[in-house]
Amino acid sequence: MSAYAGTRAGIRIGPVHFWHPEHTLAVTDLPERATLPEARDRQLLALGIDRVRVAGGLTETDLAERAALGALADSGTDPADLDGLLLVQGRAPEYLMASEATRLQHRIGATRALTLGVGDLGCVSSSAAIEIGAALLRGRGGPGRILVAMGVRAAATARYRPPMTVLGDCGAAFLLTTGDDDSGGALSIAGGATGGGASYPSDGDTAGAAPYTNGSGPSAVGGAPYTSGNAPCPSGSGGPYAPGDDTAGRAPRPAGGRTARYRLLGQELRSDGRYADLFRIRYRELPPERWAEECADENAYSFQLAIESRNRLRDLNAELLRRCATTQDELAAVVMQNLSMGAFAFWQDALGLKIADVCRDNLAGHGHLGPADVLMNLESLAPSVPAGGKVLVMNSSPVAAWCTALVERLPD
Repeated sequence: MSAYAGTRAGIRIGPVHFWHPEHTLAVTDLPERATLPEARDRQLLALGIDRVRVAGGLTETDLAERAALGALADSGTDPADLDGLLLVQGRAPEYLMASEATRLQHRIGATRALTLGVGDLGCVSSSAAIEIGAALLRGRGGPGRILVAMGVRAAATARYRPPMTVLGDCGAAFLLTTGDDDSGGALSIAGGATGGGASYPSDGDTAGAAPYTNGSGPSAVGGAPYTSGNAPCPSGSGGPYAPGDDTAGRAPRPAGGRTARYRLLGQELRSDGRYADLFRIRYRELPPERWAEECADENAYSFQLAIESRNRLRDLNAELLRRCATTQDELAAVVMQNLSMGAFAFWQDALGLKIADVCRDNLAGHGHLGPADVLMNLESLAPSVPAGGKVLVMNSSPVAAWCTALVERLPD
């Protein structure tokens, strides 16, 4: 995708507002441990995750709403003034055929915002939302504000995703802008270079053959079904449909505040559909209480996809830094998603980059937060990065998708 090296004003990001459920669950208390083989249990306890937050009956939209209202209040933004609203979609919508994105729009009062859902790339969906939001803002040719929001929660009963991580819950939201309200008005936006559309030459290219073989038979995990904050409507019962009753009230009109933490210097995003269903949940033939995340081929994940991801991120890093006229030595820090301590060690060795310690801290205290991981790490890192410092952000997903972004710390 696009790189924006040379853009004078650039797209500005954040701060990121997080909403965390109060309830925490220690990894040692995960219910699924009772059914894990001994070797798998040792693997779980070695991930470096101490605890996760649990959303209980809150839906993904509920989590996104709480974070969105916080981000609007923090930045002094009236929701009616938003130019766009991008919902990073979750993996288990409350209803089929309904719109989670416009439900959030209605709840927060973003009445005139162009509203879209962005998903299907797993963890990299947050990076895709930034790419889409940046393109929309550049297309405006003037000042603009787009809110990106997400609710992250485990879709299945079991939070352990073998062999890689443990899933936590949260809400996250931030503004994409073309400049701060207190910076004196509109900033000019220059067009950026666009990455080519040629096929990606991978060292381990296996085009023409399936990268893994699908497993046979669904796996079942016991436990309570996935529940939302709203009671189900019995079939054939109740009165006529009353639009507008799904509301949590408008956000209050807040006082002014700053709207930016980082400036986006560039971003490169790629995907590869050969791994599209390497991780999946069978839901059509199973009730929610038996949903389970399963890996179709652990060898493909642990070896083939690991090598593919190393090659992709190595090349994306090199291309992005070249476009942005930046060297690795000039980086103030590097952050990525939080999967496990072993994953951090692998990436440091494979790419020759030091992963910031905030990633390990957030991994231990929150587990894996999907598309919110890199955002949490960026926000946690901010106090230690001086104005003008550049941070490399690496994001990846087993679907598979990869993204590398370069951001510059703005003054507080």
